[in-house]
This record gives sequence, structure tokens and C-alpha cells, in this order.
Amino acid sequence: MNFKIHDKLIHEVESPEGLLYRMIIIYTCFMTALIAILFLVIGDTTKINFYFFINSCTVTVMVWFIRKSFNIFSRDIHLLAFRVSLFFLLNSSLASMAGGLNLIDRDTASVIAALLYVPAMLVIIHSFNKFIAYVNHNYKSAVSLSLTDELTGLPNRRHLNVKLRELESRAGTICIADIDHFKKINDTYGHEAGDKVLRNMGLRLSSFVKDEIFISRSGGEEFAIIIFDNTNAEDVIRNIKTSVSDGCNGSIGVTLSIGVAIKQKEDSSSAAITSADNALYQAKSAGRDCIMYGQRYRR
Repeated sequence: MNFKIHDKLIHEVESPEGLLYRMIIIYTCFMTALIAILFLVIGDTTKINFYFFINSCTVTVMVWFIRKSFNIFSRDIHLLAFRVSLFFLLNSSLASMAGGLNLIDRDTASVIAALLYVPAMLVIIHSFNKFIAYVNHNYKSAVSLSLTDELTGLPNRRHLNVKLRELESRAGTICIADIDHFKKINDTYGHEAGDKVLRNMGLRLSSFVKDEIFISRSGGEEFAIIIFDNTNAEDVIRNIKTSVSDGCNGSIGVTLSIGVAIKQKEDSSSAAITSADNALYQAKSAGRDCIMYGQRYRR
């Protein structure tokens, strides 16, 4: 399923954002036209100078900048403050334009422009800092979601690959654990019951997670366990298997088949994974509900 997110202004007439944006455009056009008309009526057209064109360009840029700010979909108060400050800067440029055309005294125009410009810049700086914090928070959340399995809450296969790269130059233990007869659970009790078993597995396994113990859902009913530096590896594996078998899944009995590979520093992670997979296959062939250790492979 393909979802497209368009980077466009939220400009529907019925939306508050669309109405506010249109009001700003109408206001800018009205004020610019008013300044131009007043200048043509009471001003000296021979005094149009480069300063006028600079202010016209500044007004255009400010309107464009305000428009781009509406591409950001957020209800955060700091974004509203940012837009208000941009509106102040727009009016500062309009005041400078009027002063440049001698419609108002230039000193007065400069004071008005400064009174609008200084607080606007202070609010922009403050809002920008808040916006950076907002973006960073959402970026971290997005990264966390991309590395987390939605159903179990455990790390996913992508996160597992990151940990395998970390393990490449270290010693450790890699386990592949598989829920026995999971297809039968789905066929007998339904997929909703199967999902519940997986969620319970996630809760059980997450209680074993520590700095040196990483557990992820590697796919389907399969889970990968990495124990760095072989810290009490055998005890951890036995405790995981016992905890899952004793876990509460209603009337559904759950057991695990586990394949284990011991990785030395000089071994590759991919070779250890292969060894653990082979050990898991042996565990299933031996009748399931058991732990098998694979032989050591090197790349």
C-alpha cells in the first residue's frame, strides 16, 4: 500500500490554517497596494529608488516564508509564535517601504520598523530553539519506532542487525528461539490468540533485557537473543525458557525450541547466526521444547 505525503500548504477554505494564510495574503496585498496608491497620489514618483525595490523584495520573501511555515503541520504554540513574529517582520518591511517613499517620516518609519523587528527576532530565536527540540524529539521517536516490533514491543530485525554489527568484534552468545507449533496455535485458537501469545512473549522476554542482554523478534514466532561477553549465558537461556513455559497464556501451552551458538571474538556474527539456526533445527528434530548448542563456525 503506497501512502504519499505531499509537501504542500494546508489551504482548504474551511480549515483555520487556510483562512489564516489567505488573510495574511489579503492583508499584504492590501497594504502594498495602499502604499503604492498613496505614493502615486501624494508622493513624488521621481523619488522611487533602489531602497523601494529592496523593501518590495523583502516583503515578497517574508510572504513566501510565512507560506512555507504553513507546510508544517503542528499544533505547537511555538509554531504559532513563530508565524506571528514573521508577521511582525512583514509589517517592519512595510513600514520601511512607506518611509523609503516618504509617505511617513523616515525617522518615524525606522523607529516603527525597529520596534517590530527586535521583538520579532527574539521570538524567532526562541521559537527556533523550541522547534529544534521538537524535531529532535520526533526524530528520536521515529528512529525508536523503526527499530521496534509493533506487536511485541521488542526490538525488530533491523535493530537486531545493528546489534550483530556491534557483536562482530566481541565475544558473546547468540540464540534463536522459536515458539513450538505456533501455526497450530493460530489454526486452533485463531490469529487473535496467536497475537496474544506473541504479546505475552514480548512481556516475558523484555524482563530479561539488560545492557549485556539483547532480545528481539527476528520474524514470525522467532526471537533472537544476544548475550554479550557470555555473561552467565547458560543460566540466562534456561531461565528464559522456563519463564516462557510457565507464562500465563490462558489455556494455551507454550514451549520454546532454542538453538545456541557461542561466538568468540575472532568469529563472525553471520557464522554464529548460522550455527544457532542449525542448532534450532536440531532442537526441532529432537522433538522440540529443548535447548541445543551448535558447533563453532569461522568465516
